[in-house]
Amino acid sequence: MAVEANNEDSQDILIQAVLNRRREMQELLAAIPRASKTIKDRLRIIRNHNSLQYYIVSDKEKPNGTFLPQTQIKKAKTIAQRDYNAAAAAILKRDIATINNFLAAFHPEELDSAFTRLHPGRRALVTPVRESDEDFIARWRHLPYTGKPFEINAPEHYTASGVRVRSKSEIIIADALDRAGIPYRYEHPTSVKGWGTLYPDFTCLDVRTRKELIWEHFGLMDNPDYAENAIQKIAHYAASGYILGKNLVATFEIGTTPLSTKQMQTYIKAFFG
Repeated sequence: MAVEANNEDSQDILIQAVLNRRREMQELLAAIPRASKTIKDRLRIIRNHNSLQYYIVSDKEKPNGTFLPQTQIKKAKTIAQRDYNAAAAAILKRDIATINNFLAAFHPEELDSAFTRLHPGRRALVTPVRESDEDFIARWRHLPYTGKPFEINAPEHYTASGVRVRSKSEIIIADALDRAGIPYRYEHPTSVKGWGTLYPDFTCLDVRTRKELIWEHFGLMDNPDYAENAIQKIAHYAASGYILGKNLVATFEIGTTPLSTKQMQTYIKAFFG
């Protein structure tokens, strides 16, 4: 099955990058002005000592063309821009065609289906060269770990899928991740330089890259001590390779500006496509 632009979200990161590049080139191509059919002259440029001289060459004139004084340099610019636009458009059209051919021929899903299509009896005898996304996600989800314990008499907050979390804001995050089909572990222990073991609110799996992202929610940023602690935590994460905006997602709120579902949709789209 050929890759189509309308199912970008289900494709791997390579195809997403290619689709983004094609879209960019199509926008550039559409922005190139169409050349005027009335201007058919050519531009000839020579260097005379330390200055450049411009000549307009017409089929009706001598091959060397007619000298163009500086007062008419605008005509030279028009012809030069026309020629450049034509060359740029040809390159963009060629590269867009190359990408289209690639998308029509590249079938990343076939590697997994070569295994899953096997007869169950044969599949039991075979070790696939690459674990399928479904199996990888299942194994990642069910990795046993010991999270941070809840204090006695702590408020009980549960997500729609039954995971106990510590706040209503974390319910919003967890439910949004579930709706988007993003696997996560709640408060999975992580070693952080200069801090020891931390329990990030959510450790998320980017299925496209099979890499983990940490999602921390800082919900009391109007409390000075809490805010200072949050900044220090982000700095320690960075020292351990978790860079804010790359593989560390951070959301913030204060009493007058709570976390919203709309914000969650924006964050998920930005980080997970």
